[in-house]
Amino acid sequence: MRLIIAMLTLALLVGCACAQGIGGGGMGGGGKGGGKGRNAQNTEKQKADQQKNKAAEAAYKAGLKAIPDPKEKYDPWQNAR
Repeated sequence: MRLIIAMLTLALLVGCACAQGIGGGGMGGGGKGGGKGRNAQNTEKQKADQQKNKAAEAAYKAGLKAIPDPKEKYDPWQNAR
């Protein structure tokens, strides 16, 4: 009886992993599939992602420059002393 319960539990766990695409088998989408037009689409997508990342990095740096320098050094333990 324990063996049957263990086998059913294992089957349920494997089924969930395949449904999430974790498994390398044919059921899930875990592996890399090949298509003729995918390489061109991937390079265009990578270029677009790089441009987005550069723009986000530039905006981040501009935001950091907009923060004024503090006049006094911050002391978080000020009230505890």
